[in-house]
Amino acid sequence: MKFINMYLTLFSVILLSGCQLDMKRSVEDYTGSDAAKIRVLDKGKLSLVFYELDGDCYKEFESRKLTSAFHLSLLSTADYSAGSAKKINMHTPSSFGNEKVKEYTIKPGQRLMVMSSMNEADYYGNNRTYEKRVSFIPEQNHEYEIYVKDPEYIKSAGDIIISDLTTHENLKNWQDKICKKSGLF
Repeated sequence: MKFINMYLTLFSVILLSGCQLDMKRSVEDYTGSDAAKIRVLDKGKLSLVFYELDGDCYKEFESRKLTSAFHLSLLSTADYSAGSAKKINMHTPSSFGNEKVKEYTIKPGQRLMVMSSMNEADYYGNNRTYEKRVSFIPEQNHEYEIYVKDPEYIKSAGDIIISDLTTHENLKNWQDKICKKSGLF
């Protein structure tokens, strides 16, 4: 009995320490005929951050999740999402094979950032968040694939890869000034 409790406790600690939960709302599909389409590999915590012009800089006004809400990621190479696939029947075949994906339609021409984040607790119980961001402006009627490459270092978020499946050219990105956040959060 003593060994069973010990194994259950050890399993619980391992299980709980490798879980990530994303409480943001999912991206809502854009219904215009000029919509850009994105296919996201459902692995890790990916968000789509929306910006709008505010004077002489761009202000973040909304952030939505692209991947499933719950991930069991004990190792960066063993990330298991607990959500369902979402497909909108993009024209270009998926390069992700049989892996779970989520597909969305988004409004073209807007300034966006795709953000990858990873949370980790240190030895003292402090939560540390590692983030990487990639800016891009979706073009009308283009299709994109987005995924996170495994991190090169243990304590970092993975590199974000965005591929334009329509033209196979470099992404249209933006380098405009971002407004400084005000307030406590």
